[in-house]
Order: sequence, then C-alpha cells, then structure tokens
Amino acid sequence: MSLRSGNARLLALATLLATLLATLAACGTSAPRPERSRNDETRVSLPAGGGAVAELEGTPLPPVEVPERAATLHSRALAAMESGDWIAAEVELEQLIAEFPAFPGPYVNLAIVFRQGARAAEAESALEQALKLVPSHPAANNELGMLARQRGEFSEAEAAYRRALESDPSYALAHYNLGVLLDLYLRREAEALEQYEAYQALVPAPDEEVGRWVVDLRRRLGIAGETARVAREVGP
Repeated sequence: MSLRSGNARLLALATLLATLLATLAACGTSAPRPERSRNDETRVSLPAGGGAVAELEGTPLPPVEVPERAATLHSRALAAMESGDWIAAEVELEQLIAEFPAFPGPYVNLAIVFRQGARAAEAESALEQALKLVPSHPAANNELGMLARQRGEFSEAEAAYRRALESDPSYALAHYNLGVLLDLYLRREAEALEQYEAYQALVPAPDEEVGRWVVDLRRRLGIAGETARVAREVGP
C-alpha cells in the first residue's frame, strides 16, 4: 500500500485520543486500499504512524461528550479498518451503532466497509442513515459521490462532491475526488485543474502524482504558468 507523503505526523497519544473522540461524532474515515489509482477516487488517509483517522481538513468539530464504551468500540473499528480486517470492522461498527445510534461517523465508516466488499446497496443505506442525522455531513456526501461514480451516475456524483465542499470548503479529499470526476469522466479539464490545485493547496505537502496531473492539464490547456481560474475563462 502506498502512503501519501503529505500525511500528518503521528500525534501524541492524548491528542490522537481527543481527535478520535471528536471524529466519532463528526466524520468517517477514508479506507485504506492496496494502491492509489487515478481511475479510482478512493484515497488513503493514514498518518505517518499507520493508524487510521478521519479526514479532518478544516472540519469544525463541536465539543461532544463521548461515552468511554463508544470510544473503545470506535477505536477497535478503526484499527480493524486500518489493518484491512473488514469482517472485524463490520462487527465493531454494527455494535457501536446498535449501542450509540446518534453518531453519524460510524455509519460512514460502515459504508466504507460495505464498499470494500462490493455491497453498494448496503453502503448507500448506511450513508442515508448518517445524512438523516447530519444532512450536510461532508464524509457521507463524499462517499455517496464515490458510489454514484462507480454506477456511472456522474451528475449525481458531482452533486454529492459539491455538497461535501459546500459544507466544508477545506475538505481536501472531496476536491481531489471532484477533480478526478471532472478530468476523467466529464472531460471538463479547466474545472478539474481548479480542483486539483485546491487539493494541493490544502494538503500538508504537495502530492507528487497530482502535481504531474496539474502540469499535464496546464500544458493541454495552454496555461503552463497561469492559474486554473484563468484557464476556465480563456481556455478552449
């Protein structure tokens, strides 16, 4: 598995625990996958130490009182997801949801588990539950976008990614996914360039692979030194 060079450094134990507790109420985690492909919007989101955490770029996390039991189940589920033990992750998340159904994050994580097992209908159902709790949930909308793209429903995928960004404009993963959709599937290259550049501006360090795509798009659009916004105005 290839890890992004821009992933955050492993937090101290106390800070990591605090992040996990807040994430339980606010976000789902991006699932690991064997390798990164431009043809699949799925992104790895792992810190340097290898523990799975949610995408938190800019997402405001309100203070939440999380029971110790919920935190324990959540941590076990994340550990199982990070190691690729999807059966164990499903068991932990189902238990967590059964005992604490008011948190949206576990539904999003469960949707990721279902997607790994090609169980798209169950993944969508889990995301619908998350969005009933928090209609603007960025990670849930991002996951919906991936499911729609996999079905070939590109307009629906774009709408879902844009909902995620309306809720959290600094959600780097949604910028990336929207860029891939615009680039490879909708052939709207100038707009794709904007999304890739937004993604690059938000990650801790430039993503070398995305950087190559940016260079390629700028060359094709004839704007090697200009910004994507200029390309959108004057490009072909």
